Amino acid sequence: MNISSAFSSGLAGYQSASTQLSVASDRVANASVTNQNGANEEGGADNVALSENREPISITTELINMKVAELQAKASVNVISTADEMVGTLIDTSV
Repeated sequence: MNISSAFSSGLAGYQSASTQLSVASDRVANASVTNQNGANEEGGADNVALSENREPISITTELINMKVAELQAKASVNVISTADEMVGTLIDTSV
């Protein structure tokens, strides 16, 4: 495995997680108008709001998206950390 590709994969994953977190948090922050009847499509109470462009936003779904982004970021950090350890091991071995 090419170490630079491991760094690149980790960085790309971290950037993707950062973007996903930003989008989800923006959607929650911009959800300004609560659904008029306060119920979701299945008839149960849910944190459903409408965005500025009147698209329904489920606060619960966006919070789950934020948690997924957090886990993806942690996994990407582990990839970067492992690649860093591999470089350290190779330097120690060759010196």
